[in-house]
Amino acid sequence: MRNWSIRISVLLAAVAILLLVAACSFQPPAASLTGGAVNNLGDPLTQTAVYPFDAVVVTGSGVASGAPDFAQLSLAVAVTDDSVAEARETAAEAMTDVRAALKRQRLLNSDIGTSHFRIHPEYEYGPDGREQVGYTVRNGLTVRVRDTDKVAAVVDAAVAAGGDHLVFNNIGFSFSDPSELEKEAREAAVKDMQEKAAQLAEFSGRDLGELKVVSEGVFNETNLPDGAFLLRAEAADFDTPISTGEGAITVSISGVYELK
Repeated sequence: MRNWSIRISVLLAAVAILLLVAACSFQPPAASLTGGAVNNLGDPLTQTAVYPFDAVVVTGSGVASGAPDFAQLSLAVAVTDDSVAEARETAAEAMTDVRAALKRQRLLNSDIGTSHFRIHPEYEYGPDGREQVGYTVRNGLTVRVRDTDKVAAVVDAAVAAGGDHLVFNNIGFSFSDPSELEKEAREAAVKDMQEKAAQLAEFSGRDLGELKVVSEGVFNETNLPDGAFLLRAEAADFDTPISTGEGAITVSISGVYELK
């Protein structure tokens, strides 16, 4: 009988310990801070925030356009010859001529910079497999032109100097100082955001409260990938027709408003 009493005591103690552990690890679900239908939505500004008030999250956009005043060119000379030495020498001569031609266009030394220099073997493929036929030396330049009216003349000068060795990769236009356009686009974006927030509150039967959080994103539509550029105007009468067209800066403003 004594043994049974000990066993029952041990069993009750074990059950008590298990109940205590379960009670300590149990966490009740967090109570909603407000009863609003918009509460507990993820905030697109941080993706994690939960606000201690009913909230509406909106994004406004504003666009300002203008003529770019800054151009960047990417070009190179590429020479293939039987040996590295011969290819390098011819490429060096061609690049020297190209740089001199660019200097005659009154470009600043700081606006002409080497972007890459590569040497690699060239192969031909035939019935007997791959056969090396020479080497290619490629010397690249990034050229900034601060007067867009001179872009066509700069392109023609580089082509004339580099001849058959010149490779023209791409061209892009931008703004040297986008601050005024950004300001204009930002003002339009905030107005758009405020109007959307007021409409959402009205349509939801609520009153719009204070703006609690605001965030901005800027997209410069003149800096497009792969060297593309906007062309929205007819080309001017140059030997090589080139036009800056019109570029645009878009500002996106996201805000979190309190709903009352």
